[in-house]
Amino acid sequence: MGSTERLDHLDSQILMHLHRDGRSSYTALAALCGVSEGTIRKRMQRLEDRGVVKIVGVTNPAKTGMDTMAVIWLRVERGRLSEVVSQITALPQPHYVAYTTGAADIVAIVTVESQEALVKFLARDLGSIEGLTETETSMVLRVYKQAYDWSPWPHQSPQFAAQEEASEEQLDEVDLKIIRYLQKDGRMTFVTIADELGITESTVRRRVTSLLERDILKIAAIINPARVGRTTLAMIGIKVERPRLGDVARTLASMTDVRYLALSTGKYDLIIEVVQESNEKLLYFLVDTLEDIPGILRTDTHLLLKLSKESYDWGVAKGVCVAG
Repeated sequence: MGSTERLDHLDSQILMHLHRDGRSSYTALAALCGVSEGTIRKRMQRLEDRGVVKIVGVTNPAKTGMDTMAVIWLRVERGRLSEVVSQITALPQPHYVAYTTGAADIVAIVTVESQEALVKFLARDLGSIEGLTETETSMVLRVYKQAYDWSPWPHQSPQFAAQEEASEEQLDEVDLKIIRYLQKDGRMTFVTIADELGITESTVRRRVTSLLERDILKIAAIINPARVGRTTLAMIGIKVERPRLGDVARTLASMTDVRYLALSTGKYDLIIEVVQESNEKLLYFLVDTLEDIPGILRTDTHLLLKLSKESYDWGVAKGVCVAG
């Protein structure tokens, strides 16, 4: 999953500040870290070149009409695993695909615009792939913690307020083009985007500010766990006593080891992705940490052997775009 990068105190400081604001200027970061702007530029270039962090725009699926998500567990005929993974990875709907051990050979997470679109994906797209022998779908009811928000340092846990119904926002073609540029490079300058689109810098700045303020877009500093010493990944399905579901979710969300946490249907109540330094540390997490959480009835662990796809571009529903 990649070699480990040795981070010094300044590297860690830069990453922590970027985690709060991915578009922090070099000048602001230099002031926060107490070093020169030139030093910040060099450090950030090194961190990005070595794959420690990438800064991208991430859309809010609830605001862009892409709010139907599912975790899909797949079994494959012997000898056809790589072939099937390649075909699933090439599909636009899955944004996360991994080889895994345990009851499933592959785990995939998909984001689509409706349950009807999910049914079509399962029946048409997956159904056309030869070598798949079994699929099991866990609908995601709520995501409590996202992989793109993860950092290897303790930070404020997600607030579990009552979930409000998020209304879809209207976006025009200019908004969509700006989003696509920022999905490639979250720090792309407004001047560059303006030149590419043939509009003014002030228009781009106003549009981006609006997208951020309306919670349609977030600029995320995505840290690669493997590059900071977390080379062991696992997806864990958890069955929980219903009265304690909220308490268990809060406890898991507060853990630095947990990178992804979702409430789901199917045989699991919660699905988490865990990042650890080694198999030994993962074993400790399973037999000590999870065992000590009241309310957990059963866990199924799927060790992730290799990530084939991890993307944060889950698209925009057709009905969201209006003529601009």
